[in-house]
Parts: sequence; structure tokens; C-alpha cells
Amino acid sequence: MGTPLGLFTGAWFSLFGGAVLWWCAAEVRARRTLRRVGVNGMARVVVDPDEAGDHADTAPLLSFQVEGHGEVVTRPRGWTSIRRVPTLAVDALVPVSYDPAQPTLVVLDGTPQGRSDLFWLCLGLAFAACGVMLLAAAL
Repeated sequence: MGTPLGLFTGAWFSLFGGAVLWWCAAEVRARRTLRRVGVNGMARVVVDPDEAGDHADTAPLLSFQVEGHGEVVTRPRGWTSIRRVPTLAVDALVPVSYDPAQPTLVVLDGTPQGRSDLFWLCLGLAFAACGVMLLAAAL
């Protein structure tokens, strides 16, 4: 019989890994849906007023016009890169797809995000696998 700490740790790792996997799948699905049925447009990368502060999000701040909503300033979904790529420099025009009913839901088009998706998938799988192994050892 395992220790209560081993059971707790195994359960926590399993739940955390499962949550990361669920979040990763939901983000990929949301981006694919926006690219498939969203409205295509062009957005300008604008200066982030929080960039000098403690803002941990590295996603570029985008500005674009939406009929009926005016100017929309938001960050794209699913951005997890640590470094900003040169194509997303301030004042650059980038292709986007957005939801016309909720234009703050926007995704960058033509920017590969497969490596960051793979990173989150592997992280979730590693936590879930460690959790299952800890639970198996504790039982």
C-alpha cells in the first residue's frame, strides 16, 4: 500500500497533465475553426503599452478594423512562443482570421505554431504519464 503523499501527487500530476492536454486540444480546435469559418483580414502589429512592465504574454498586440465594431485591439489565440518572430515586428501587417460576432477571437494566419503545440502536448503527456506511474506505485 502506498503513502497518502504518493496518491495525492499521482492524482495531482494526472489531473494537471489531463488539463494541459484538454487545453491544448481546445486551443488547436479553436484556431482551426477560426481559420476555416472566420473572416479573413489584415491586422497591424501595434506597440504594447504593457511591454515595459511585467506582462508575461509574448503574443503580439494586433489592431484591425471590423465593420460594426470599429477598431479592435487584441492578442491572437494560441500564442506560446517565447521569442517574437521578425515577421511580427511593430507596424507589420499580418494576415488574420477572426470571428465576426466576437472579433476579439483572432488567430494569425501563415504563422506556424506546430512546435509550440507539440511542446504543450508533450508536457501534458509527461505529467499524465508520471501521475499514472505514481498512482500505480502507490496502490
